[in-house]
Amino acid sequence: MRTSVETSPGSRLGPYEIVSRIGAGGMGEVFEARDTRLERSVAIKVLPAELAHNAQFRLRFEREAKTISQLNHPNICTLYDVGDGYLVMELLDGESLADRLARGALPLKDVMRYGVEIASALDRAHRAGVVHRDLKPGNVMLTKSGAKLLDFGLAKSNAVVEISANTATQHKPLTQEGTILGTFQYMAPEQLEGQEADARTDIFALGTVLYEMATGARAFDGKTRTSLIAAIVDRDPVPISSFQPLTPPALEHVITKCLSKDPDDRWQSAHDIAEELKWIKDAGSQAGQAAPVVARKKSRERTAWAMAALLTIAIGIVGALSFRATRSASRPFVTDIAAPRGMRFNAVGDTAGPAVISPDGKYVVYSVVEGGASRLVLRSLATGKVKVLAGTEGATFPFWSPDSRNIAFDNGTKLMRVDVAGEAPIPICAAGGGRGGAWSSTDWIVFARTPLTPLVRVRASGGEPQPLTKLGPQHTSQRWPFFLDDGKHFIYLATNHQDPTGSANGVYLASLDGGEPRLVMRGVSNAVHADGWLLFERESMLYAQKMKDDGTMQGDAVGVADDVLYDAGTWRAAFSVSRDGTLIYHTGSATIISRLKWFGRNGGESGTVGEKGLYWDLELSPNGQKVAAIIGDPLKELWVADLQKNTRTKLPLEANWIDTAVWSPDGSMLYLDVLRHAEFPMIERRLNGGERIILHDPKGFLVQAISPDGKSLLAVDAAGVLWRMAVSGAQPHTEIARVGTAPVLGAAFSPNGKWIAYCSWESGHSEVYLASASDPHLKWQVSVAGGALPRFRGDGNEMYYVDFSNRINAVPVTERGNEVEIGTAQPLFITMPRTPSRFYDVTKDGQSFLVNTIADEESPTVKVIADWKQRLSAPLKSE
Repeated sequence: MRTSVETSPGSRLGPYEIVSRIGAGGMGEVFEARDTRLERSVAIKVLPAELAHNAQFRLRFEREAKTISQLNHPNICTLYDVGDGYLVMELLDGESLADRLARGALPLKDVMRYGVEIASALDRAHRAGVVHRDLKPGNVMLTKSGAKLLDFGLAKSNAVVEISANTATQHKPLTQEGTILGTFQYMAPEQLEGQEADARTDIFALGTVLYEMATGARAFDGKTRTSLIAAIVDRDPVPISSFQPLTPPALEHVITKCLSKDPDDRWQSAHDIAEELKWIKDAGSQAGQAAPVVARKKSRERTAWAMAALLTIAIGIVGALSFRATRSASRPFVTDIAAPRGMRFNAVGDTAGPAVISPDGKYVVYSVVEGGASRLVLRSLATGKVKVLAGTEGATFPFWSPDSRNIAFDNGTKLMRVDVAGEAPIPICAAGGGRGGAWSSTDWIVFARTPLTPLVRVRASGGEPQPLTKLGPQHTSQRWPFFLDDGKHFIYLATNHQDPTGSANGVYLASLDGGEPRLVMRGVSNAVHADGWLLFERESMLYAQKMKDDGTMQGDAVGVADDVLYDAGTWRAAFSVSRDGTLIYHTGSATIISRLKWFGRNGGESGTVGEKGLYWDLELSPNGQKVAAIIGDPLKELWVADLQKNTRTKLPLEANWIDTAVWSPDGSMLYLDVLRHAEFPMIERRLNGGERIILHDPKGFLVQAISPDGKSLLAVDAAGVLWRMAVSGAQPHTEIARVGTAPVLGAAFSPNGKWIAYCSWESGHSEVYLASASDPHLKWQVSVAGGALPRFRGDGNEMYYVDFSNRINAVPVTERGNEVEIGTAQPLFITMPRTPSRFYDVTKDGQSFLVNTIADEESPTVKVIADWKQRLSAPLKSE
């Protein structure tokens, strides 16, 4: 970067001709300029010569460019270009909010409008991982198109004096506020105490700005810096209604909550604030005024508005929802819950945990992913506080006890329960990656122990699961049970993997007492029962229909909510209902976009393969020059990418579904299982065309590996048994081990063919073992704290596996005649895989790992509706 830039009128910075100086600040001078190529006016921000020599300021200047470039939003100043020592941004025609406030408070309609726009801009930044740290009126421009937020990512609590000056790109000079006092007035208590700023720090600053917009006075003031800091840390601001008696109580509540001293007591997302301000604005516009207010006159109209405003507070606003019996008679309250900062919702896939509301409507529990590891988070709807539940790593599909005090979940090896008070989880019984459960008022738990077995029941206090239902010839899976109010009857989904559109697929009603289940309705999605209604999903729309106790449906189905997330891979719509009528659901698509990335042993990225896509299993060819990948959702396709030529070829197959693909030792063909005409044949597909069926597969095999001589395959059947079979299909199958019921967790031959690596649940949870290929009873345990997906280095002297935290580990293996010596595992790096199936492979030298990792970090929002019955809309005619 240059140490100085010529900025006199008429001078040029690349294609930009300087017109005049707009303003100056500690981090830059701003000039109006003309873009000679596009014939438009722009603003150019230049690092002052006296600061250009400072490496720290140059770094901040470059960081600002990178930060702004990530943020594309109508209420954020747009970055057009970056030059050597300068930034080119849109020229904003208007005035700063600081200048506007110099003339007094803003009208309520403008407070609402600009507040929504500023909060929306902050939300966009926070979702991109950017914290403003210096939000104040001088960094907000008011233009004809609305508010524009400026100067992202510059301020820090230890550099206030240096960066507190105006750097707005407006068409007129800004009033100078470059004193330390002016900046301190918008800082949160944690900033003043030297703590790291996060999104909630910006929310505090937003509260101070909204307060000043509504009152014309600053929320905190003092004659000295010391007295100002004391006011921010220890005192509450004067109530807004003292300045403006007609201020809507709902607006004062929003601002007051922003200004809470404890970050945990504030709104937890700027999105929530924007939605609340919209709601207040819309509520007022419906009555022909800016917002509902508390007036001094005792007319019926104004008294009614005052009561409505008080009722709004009673039913809560976003993070302060009380969800009590009293409801607004006009419309149900709707709000959003965002994933905690730095986490994403884990709502889709075999190891997901979509949000579930407690029966009493006070809490929501959901699974999140952070740093590649998943765990459960408990959120209070009353306070907005969130708490990570210790010991819930790898938890899937949580469900509540009827008294709302406990949460049960499957961690892949056991069904567990955890108290919401935070005690350590305790085991209930063995499990294996099942598909949900339900807890009755009689203290029985009904759950799907695995994806391919009937429902069982067990006492909530623990014990051995007892058979409850049976899988008939029309079904291969029973899942997603849900108890009716009597605690005896329950509904569940029964489906058929080979015939997903079969007429027998649907929701069934059964009883703890046994008896023949009754088909309630056809479909391939879960359902819940609430207050005499059955709620279910069809094509991302949530419907409700009356259901009698005997399962008889009455009347037409009526719409409740749209854009409900549906996961076709598990046949589950992500919604939940409490006894008091609160509905929560994830929105958006169940599609997770991923990308094939190369990583070194230390986790450093070293390149990508192809574009983003819907990748599933992958495997490198024996010579490391190609990769086979399963791509697509729901219809999967087989593709082969040439890593040297950077090309990709689709291998056509007659199939509705593809599971795994294994290279032959010479790299000329692939072995895989497909779904074809309600059958699962195992086929051999040549790269140059042609295929043959090597096994008509009644057991539902999934190919795992092929021996180095190309004569034997390892495959797992639907019951979780690992088999060795001849490629020719002529030899009988040889049972190697019972690995449980999660076949995606892998098996592999050693490079010399003498050993077989696989994962098994024999210890109570998934561990990786190494067995003799000639005598599988001769074996050694490789992983010690959970493991799956074993792979080998090309020389066979090192193995790799994935633990419960999605961390790839390396283990030395020394062969000593007919035995092996297993070394100590070395953690390498944590991944964030799209799917728990075969999501990684390793090069022959063990130095590079190709990983199918999640590409898009944004996760669906969770919506909360305070009374779903008020959402009932036009009927969906019965088929």
